[in-house]
Amino acid sequence: MTDKQIVRFCAAFRNGIVGKGGPTACCFMVCWPLATLLRLYGVDVDLVEIDYLEDEPASGAANHVWLRLPDGRALDPTADQFNDGARRFPKVYLGDPVPGIHVVGRER
Repeated sequence: MTDKQIVRFCAAFRNGIVGKGGPTACCFMVCWPLATLLRLYGVDVDLVEIDYLEDEPASGAANHVWLRLPDGRALDPTADQFNDGARRFPKVYLGDPVPGIHVVGRER
C-alpha cells in the first residue's frame, strides 16, 4: 500500500470504531485491531504504547498507543485527540514521531 492508501484505509477503519465522536481515550481500541488488519494486508507495523505525564504531574501517568512503521514513522489514527491551540493533527497522522505524543516518557 502507498502512504495515501494506508491513511485512507486507517481513516475508514477508525470511523467504523469511533464514528463521528472524537477519539479521546480510544487509541488502544483503534490501534490494536488495526495493527492486525494492516499486517493481514501486508503492512508491517508495531503496536507501541508509551507512558507520559499529562499537563498536571499530580494527575499521574497516562499512556498513548500508536503504530510504528519499519522506517520509524508514526502511524497514529487517533492523533487528533491531542489537537489544541498550538497543534492541529489530521484524523490519521503519518509522519515522523511527534515529541509530546510519540516520544515521551518510556516505551512499554
